[in-house]
Amino acid sequence: MSKFLHFPNLNALRAIAALLVLIHHTEQIKNSFNLDSFWNVPFFNVIGKLGVVLFFVLSGFLITYLLLNEEKNTNKINVKRFYFRRVLKIWPLYYFIIFLSYFVFPYISVLSIDNIQNEV
Repeated sequence: MSKFLHFPNLNALRAIAALLVLIHHTEQIKNSFNLDSFWNVPFFNVIGKLGVVLFFVLSGFLITYLLLNEEKNTNKINVKRFYFRRVLKIWPLYYFIIFLSYFVFPYISVLSIDNIQNEV
């Protein structure tokens, strides 16, 4: 068995889930700026939630598969190691986005919204 588990056929489902959320947010933002949007069409209100649910179902499947596979191969589940691997996978991107949000994005004029004031 290979060290890295990969389900290539799930990439399309992940892409669909992300696209649904992206479309939902795009229409929501267009509506909030009084631009032409499809926000009043019920489909566009629901697809964001559908995308999130689909993404969580895929994540739950993959996590469960990994844990069951580990138990099958080692007769136990090392929870500490499992969470450590999740942290190494998620935290670098998380902290990179936090860094960009505080130190890069505020200085890109295209990303600023004139009507919003910084309130702390």
